[in-house]
Amino acid sequence: MSGVKGGRAGPKASGPISAQGPTEAAGPEEGPVEITELNISVSPRGKAVVEKILKGRLSDFIPEQKIKNPQYVNREAIQIHFRTEDGRRFRETFTLSTATNSKLRRFITRYGPPKLGQEVEYQEDSRGFPRIVL
Repeated sequence: MSGVKGGRAGPKASGPISAQGPTEAAGPEEGPVEITELNISVSPRGKAVVEKILKGRLSDFIPEQKIKNPQYVNREAIQIHFRTEDGRRFRETFTLSTATNSKLRRFITRYGPPKLGQEVEYQEDSRGFPRIVL
């Protein structure tokens, strides 16, 4: 047996996850379909170092038009600047909140309070930009 139900191999999908198997044009299949190969692209991870920490109001770091809730405009916030192993720089903004699911609380739980020279883990998002792993 060829390892593919129906004996036909379909084209590879162009997205981040694709499977080698029958095409959808062959008609709806009932139950699981046997495939020969699964291609999954995983975003690269790496280490980054804290270069700078700034403290101010949220509107100092994000334009007021982009802040969804107008009550947050004057909320205290910090912005942490990072440098990756390959020299790229990125930054993350955190409101000064220690609520259970806040970004700052998750950062502190995983890495400890932010300080210069601290090493953190990052992962590239779907557009290729580095983002902190929380």
